[in-house]
Amino acid sequence: MKKYLIRVYITSEEVGLVVNDAIDTHLLSLTNSFDGANGILAIYDGKISSKGLKLLIALGVKYLPLDNYEDFTITCPCCGERIDDDMILTDYSENVLSGYNINCNRGDCGTQMAHVEFLLD
Repeated sequence: MKKYLIRVYITSEEVGLVVNDAIDTHLLSLTNSFDGANGILAIYDGKISSKGLKLLIALGVKYLPLDNYEDFTITCPCCGERIDDDMILTDYSENVLSGYNINCNRGDCGTQMAHVEFLLD
């Protein structure tokens, strides 16, 4: 079964409980965790199956794929254009810890939280 490396954004206590339950039940295998900033409580990186990812999506958990980009459509919420790989923020800067994950260089979009669609629904 294919596994995906994803970054999950803990935006509320409820989302934190859902994600922690996914970790406790081995649905999400945690690889990194960071304290968030500016309204993001925490950021978790981990491996998850497509079934687990579909469950997190159904529960409204914000995420960004960090591999297997061909299985996702990642677009800018500002201009709607597809995001190129080099526009994805991969460091753990203040922007990333604040929930921003792309830097769209089309128009005046700038740093945003990407719109992500899983194509294997």
